[in-house]
Amino acid sequence: MTTTDQLTQWFGPNRITDRHDRIERFWSGTGRYLVSITTTAHGYRQLRDPSDLPERAVANLRAQAAVPGINPPSFFPDFGTISLPRYFDGTVHWPAETCPYIDPVTTDIDQALALSRRPADDPAMDASRAIALYQTVCAQLGTDRLSLRSIDMQGPLNTAAMVLEQQELMMAMLEQPAKVHALLERTTDLLIEVVSYLRRESGDRLCGNIWPYTCLPIERGLSLTEDFMPLLSAEQYRQFALVYLRRLSSAYGSLLIHCCGDWGRHAATLAETGINVAGVEFHYPFTRIEQLAPLAERGTVFIPYIAVERQTEFDSLTAYYHYLLDHHGDRCRFWFAFPDDTPEARTFIQKMGEYDG
Repeated sequence: MTTTDQLTQWFGPNRITDRHDRIERFWSGTGRYLVSITTTAHGYRQLRDPSDLPERAVANLRAQAAVPGINPPSFFPDFGTISLPRYFDGTVHWPAETCPYIDPVTTDIDQALALSRRPADDPAMDASRAIALYQTVCAQLGTDRLSLRSIDMQGPLNTAAMVLEQQELMMAMLEQPAKVHALLERTTDLLIEVVSYLRRESGDRLCGNIWPYTCLPIERGLSLTEDFMPLLSAEQYRQFALVYLRRLSSAYGSLLIHCCGDWGRHAATLAETGINVAGVEFHYPFTRIEQLAPLAERGTVFIPYIAVERQTEFDSLTAYYHYLLDHHGDRCRFWFAFPDDTPEARTFIQKMGEYDG
């Protein structure tokens, strides 16, 4: 780093280090809550044509420097949920004004097991694109202090369900469970190899997944998406997910899990296994804080969100946050991660502060 480090000039000489220090203390168990705001100004994610992505990302980081909250500057190489299944060569579609999606490669589990898979560092794949763009942004800023998000880190089940058609995967769980496990071993292998590549090529600066907008340094744990959880019973989740979550937890120390659906029935299952679940995201009213008590007892941090239009109890996101602190703050710890810079988010920080340490 030199004195011309643009990132340090925008954020100030001590702010980046201070934010990282507070995050480390928080994950170590200090404080009831932490608050972050991530601006989406100069949107540069999921672009079909990424040619101006570095310039947009730089502009976004400059805007982020003016936003309060405990959120160190990071680069989001977001190419959609398709980044991991692309390694198995499914056909990608980019509908106008919507997120990209990928066709399942096959509807036959035997064919899925026979598929070839590209290496983690394949230059045509999103991990390699992410590193190239990240390095470009760092060079433009003259910095070595920029954190890197992973490409969209779909969990083993999610990835398998985009390689093998989802209904066929669920039927195979009933009829051919051993083959499902063989497929999940392959998707877990891919995930680990991609994370290893991103760590190595970024200088170990991974700080979390595309979502949620929290920061978990890779030295502490891995952030991933488990959106397949709502489709499974507790017994199915125990049978087809936990062995791979244990493997990932063993490799990275802990897990931060995103799932925005109805998954509360799995909280006890996760808690019983001894897997180190550093944090979980949940969306009210689909999953309720009361369902997550077994994880609270193990010290898991909760990252709450709310679908305001799907319930009538709370009239805003922050009304729900205040409820959580008032009624559950004595036994639960929270990271309130605002997904955009809004007056509501700034008012919450003005009232509560950034960090209750």
